Order: sequence, then C-alpha cells, then structure tokens
Amino acid sequence: MYRVGIDVGSSYTKYCVMGEPGTEPFLFLEKTPLAQKTYFAGKLAELRETYGEISVVSCGYGKKNVAGMRNVNELTALARGSFWAFPESELVLDIGGQDTKVIRQERGKLKEFFVNDRCAAGSGMFLSNTCSLLGIPFEGIDLSGAGRPAVRLSSVCAVFAQSEIVELLAEDIPPGEILRAVFWQILMQAGALLGKVKDGPVLLSGGLTQIRGFREYAQLALGRECHAAEHGNYLSAVGCALLVGE
Repeated sequence: MYRVGIDVGSSYTKYCVMGEPGTEPFLFLEKTPLAQKTYFAGKLAELRETYGEISVVSCGYGKKNVAGMRNVNELTALARGSFWAFPESELVLDIGGQDTKVIRQERGKLKEFFVNDRCAAGSGMFLSNTCSLLGIPFEGIDLSGAGRPAVRLSSVCAVFAQSEIVELLAEDIPPGEILRAVFWQILMQAGALLGKVKDGPVLLSGGLTQIRGFREYAQLALGRECHAAEHGNYLSAVGCALLVGE
C-alpha cells in the first residue's frame, strides 16, 4: 500500500507519495483547481491506477474537497513533516500564500502555534502581487548576498503597502531594491510571531524556501539561525503521508 499526503493550498496543491519505509517519497505539485471536488475525485482515480492500493490524508484550505478521505489540521501535518525533514529544530516558520504561521513541535507533535492576524502584507500572496507589479518573475528572484534594504515599507496592510510601492517606483527606486524591502516587511511580521516562542534555530517552510538566498536573508532579518529543508514547500504534504495509519 502507498501512503499519499495532499496539501491543498490557496495557490498550489502539493502531493507526497510514500512507498516502502526507507524509500524516497515522490513529490509533485500543481495549481490548485477551481472545481475541487470533481478534480480531486479524478486525481485519486489516477493515483489508484498508477500505484494500486493507496491510503490518503489531506490538509490545507481545500482538504474537505478530497472527498471520502481522512483530513487533518495543516499545523498537525506541518509538525510531523518538519520533524521528518529536520528533527534538530523544534521551531518552524511557514510563510504561505494567505498567512504566516509559527509552530513548535516536539518529535513531530504540535505543541504550540501562532498565526498572523494582520493583513496579507505578511504573506506570499503579497509577494506574488508585488512581483506582478514590478515585472519580476518569481523564478527570477535571487537574494544571494543581499543586505538590508535601503528603503522600508511602513504599512502592514497590503493595500497601503502597494500604494507605497507605486510611490517608490515613481521615485525611480530600482525594482530589485523594492523587492528586498517587501521581503524584509514579510520577515519583520514573521519575526513578531517568532518573538512569542523560545529562542532556537528555525526551520523555514513554504514556497519561499525555493528562492535562492532566502535562508540567508531570513537569517539576517530575523537575527536567528535559520535552516531550509530541501523540499520545504512539501512539509505539510509529507506530514499527511506520515500520518496515514497513525
């Protein structure tokens, strides 16, 4: 039997297929569909055709649309997947499309969590909108060697922050410098959440971990030792797969 974890995010859905213990999981993602119940019914049929017997656990915003399957809280799945990926760190910072979360796990069990309660200026969606405004593709972002930004955004509201960005562009501030300011703003809000938990190394999770130089930039902004798992955007999906049968 294969264990399948599905993390239905606001922008992307991540999949983890686990076979025999000790084998590498198969990870893949796709854009989160609109007609989710119909789509996931077809997707599960595809997976059964490919792998035979499967057992599925889902999490995320659309977890209940994976019909007939067990679903769990995303934070529970993240705790399990984080311990699997990097057991040395109890603290996990996950910057998602719609929110930012900080959790503390012990041996894969969720012990404590905090979620940002402010506007979307602390989330990945804000970064995505900024990239569109600046004409910079996500895949083209490189924070390697980047220092503190020369300009700062003062607003914690995405709407007002976007107005600030338009003003900075009018002042001929380079798009790359503005983008660094956006990352700094996101990380400052994340830092406020981290201030509620104990000190210690932080494991970075979410799609931003795929950006070159993000770990080092986060370490600079947060003033904490930061680590990034090789597949940091799949940790909740991995956690779901590991929770099959538990």
